[in-house]
Amino acid sequence: MLKLTNPWIVGWWSATFPGFGHLLLGDFTLGSILVLFELAVNNFSHLNSSIYYSMLGDFDQAKEVLDKKWFLVYMPIYIFSIFDSYRRAVEVNKAYILAYREKKQDLYFQHLSPIGVSLLGKSSPANSVIWAFLSSGISSLYFKNIPNLIFALFWIGVLSWKSRLLESVLYSFILDFNMAKTVLNPQWLLFVPSVYVFFLYHTYLMNVSSNKIFDITLSRFLKRDFQQIKFPLPLKEE
Repeated sequence: MLKLTNPWIVGWWSATFPGFGHLLLGDFTLGSILVLFELAVNNFSHLNSSIYYSMLGDFDQAKEVLDKKWFLVYMPIYIFSIFDSYRRAVEVNKAYILAYREKKQDLYFQHLSPIGVSLLGKSSPANSVIWAFLSSGISSLYFKNIPNLIFALFWIGVLSWKSRLLESVLYSFILDFNMAKTVLNPQWLLFVPSVYVFFLYHTYLMNVSSNKIFDITLSRFLKRDFQQIKFPLPLKEE
C-alpha cells in the first residue's frame, strides 16, 4: 500500500528492530530478510543478554556474555537498515505525491478472486488496535492481509515459545512470582516488546491508510461517474 510516512518514524522503527522500517514501507522481502538477520546475529552475539545485564547494572557480566566478533558483524547492517529505510521513505513519499496528482482510478471497491472476496471499506482504528493487542496476527484479518497474518502469528509464536513468556504469565496468575522470573529467557524476551508494539502501530497505520484510500477512491468515483448537484436538469413536461 503506497502511503505517506514520516521518514524519521520509519528510521526509528529500523533502530528498534532492523527490518521493521522496511515492513512499514511495504517492502516485505527485504524487511523479512533483515528481521531474520536481527534474530540470528543478535542471538549469536548475545546482544540482548548483554543489554539485560547492563540494565541490572552488572556491566562486567554484560561485557563477558557479549560476543565481540558477531557484534562487529551486527553493527554495519544495523546502521545500514536505519539509513536505507529513511532513504526509501523519502522516495516513497515522492512517488505517492506523483501518483496522487495523476488522479488515476485504479482501485475498486470490491475484488473477486479464487481465494475470496476483498471489499474496500472503512473500519475503526480502535477496533483493529484492540484485536492486535489481544492477538497481533488476528488484526491482519481486518484488512485481509494474509502474508502479514502468517508473519505476525509465526514470529509472535516463536518469541513467546523461546522466551517462555506464556509460562511466566501463567506463574504470575497463580502468584508464584519467583518462578515467573526464573523461567524467563532474557535473550529472547527483549525481542518481544519491540515486535509486539510494532504490530500494534502497524495495525493502526494500515487502518488509517486504508480509510484514507477509501475516501480518495470514493471521491474520485463520484466525481467521475455522477453529475454535480448544480447541474441544470430538464424541465418537466406540462
